[in-house]
Amino acid sequence: MTNPQSPLTASYHTALTDRFDKNDIIGLYRTQLDMDVSAFFSGFDQFYLYRCEETGYRFYHPKGMDGDGAFYANLQQRLGDGYYHDWKFENQLAYDLIEPAHRVLDIGCGIGKFLSRAKDKAQSVTGLELNQKAVEVCRGNGLDVYNEMIGEHAKHKPGYYDVVCMFQVLEHIYDVRTFLEESIAALKKGGKLVIGVPNNEPYFQGYDKYCTLNLPPHHMGLWNRSVFEKMAPMLNLRLLQVAYDVKGSMKTYAYLKAKYMANIKTPAGKHSLSEKIRMLLLGVVTVPAAIIKKLTGGINGSHIAVVFEKL
Repeated sequence: MTNPQSPLTASYHTALTDRFDKNDIIGLYRTQLDMDVSAFFSGFDQFYLYRCEETGYRFYHPKGMDGDGAFYANLQQRLGDGYYHDWKFENQLAYDLIEPAHRVLDIGCGIGKFLSRAKDKAQSVTGLELNQKAVEVCRGNGLDVYNEMIGEHAKHKPGYYDVVCMFQVLEHIYDVRTFLEESIAALKKGGKLVIGVPNNEPYFQGYDKYCTLNLPPHHMGLWNRSVFEKMAPMLNLRLLQVAYDVKGSMKTYAYLKAKYMANIKTPAGKHSLSEKIRMLLLGVVTVPAAIIKKLTGGINGSHIAVVFEKL
């Protein structure tokens, strides 16, 4: 099997890191969320996780498993309005960058919670959102929000915005290079690009192999600080700031690593007695590893936010 191109670099210098049986993932979505996602895996029995050797970016393959607008509307219905967070550390990070004369674009703005606060600080705020129900909520609240792709929007607004934000969006995109280039095209020179994504550093979230919402059709790629550092010069960006939501715990690190090593598919709270025993026995490896990680590089939280400047 020929390795696929990296969606971030377009290079074929990629390596297979894991494989998945589609029926396992279909079963997870059905059991945990009462959702049928089988249509996104039509035509194949397995899918794969590859790593871009130039950046470390990991992506699911083949292309085409990403959820559509109907999937996200359904997911929002299952998870409730809590699916769109009120205010997180990444929102505050972007908010602090805004000046009164700024024009702000929020890509994937959800129901507009960030825009609702940012509009009182910025000259103008605009949102893009593909969930039509969320767009209607935004417009009902007086927000300037469009059901439009960033590529089309950037054609009409080249170099227009002072701050471009994307909170919990980039991990859902397969063609990330194109998406980022289009987002940057809408940004002024010297403008700020703010990205918030799940932090997929091993093993904190990154190798919780059967974390349902970290899999297709919800997530298409896995991000961490190192990837952002390596991609910045490729996109003519300067990395200005990196922030995490909280410090991760050694307990969680050890647990997720044991779960991965034991190839356990059931979510936390659903493990059988035999699965618990297997993970407990692996503690002789995972607990010392967690301690070493904590002492040497630290264990960062579940989400990361970065600020870039357009050169």
